[in-house]
Amino acid sequence: MIVGIDPGIKTGYAILDLGGKLVASGCEKEASDERMVKVISNVGIPVLVAADTHPPSYFVQKIAARLNVRVFSPQESMTKLEKRQIGAEIPDVHTRDSYAAAVKAFRRFQNRLRQIDSMQKSAMEREELKKMVICGQRIAERLNRNI
Repeated sequence: MIVGIDPGIKTGYAILDLGGKLVASGCEKEASDERMVKVISNVGIPVLVAADTHPPSYFVQKIAARLNVRVFSPQESMTKLEKRQIGAEIPDVHTRDSYAAAVKAFRRFQNRLRQIDSMQKSAMEREELKKMVICGQRIAERLNRNI
């Protein structure tokens, strides 16, 4: 899963599967990092935590560290317009911002994930390869071993 987090008094979160589909989202008032880790863990196993700002907030970094995953941060903080365009169908601003962060992270890896989807591998093997790509690991050795 790719998790977008928008920290604040109301912390928004959006969780995408590795196909880019929204599987969970919401907003937690005055959520601690411990609470957010619990919410995320109840949905599944994340491979990336995404922020909509550059640099990412300490809160986002802390959640990623607790989940033992990398942080995605755009090269420049996302604009309000960009977040509105990506999450036009999401009424809550905090959820929309977290969704936009997750989508931006997904788009960063989208072409490579699509290539993996087209491989003649089992669904489980494809998911494992996707996780490796997002985590920054090289998949060439893994593919050569399985040929």
